[in-house]
Amino acid sequence: MSGGRWSRAHQERYLAARAGGEPSASAGPVPAPPAAERTAVRHCWVLTPRDGARHGLLLAWRRDPEGWLGRVAYVLLDTAGRPVLVEGWVPASVLRPAPGPT
Repeated sequence: MSGGRWSRAHQERYLAARAGGEPSASAGPVPAPPAAERTAVRHCWVLTPRDGARHGLLLAWRRDPEGWLGRVAYVLLDTAGRPVLVEGWVPASVLRPAPGPT
């Protein structure tokens, strides 16, 4: 991966797995990047148990004893319909790459 974009092979696999404009669970998690790119900010999907797939920003990577974690920021709506910014470390298994610019 270079230049803050997903590799062509990963992008092709992801696009092949997408259905209806949202990521497929079979698309697989976002692969952990090489050390030089662990701080590159990129768009992603964050799969939330209650709200489904949400557009997000992947801000950083880190590895813990259980695997890779991504630091993400995304927006949810509260019960009154107001946007709430959510930021935190989530397992790589709930992240999917967002399509790059065309």
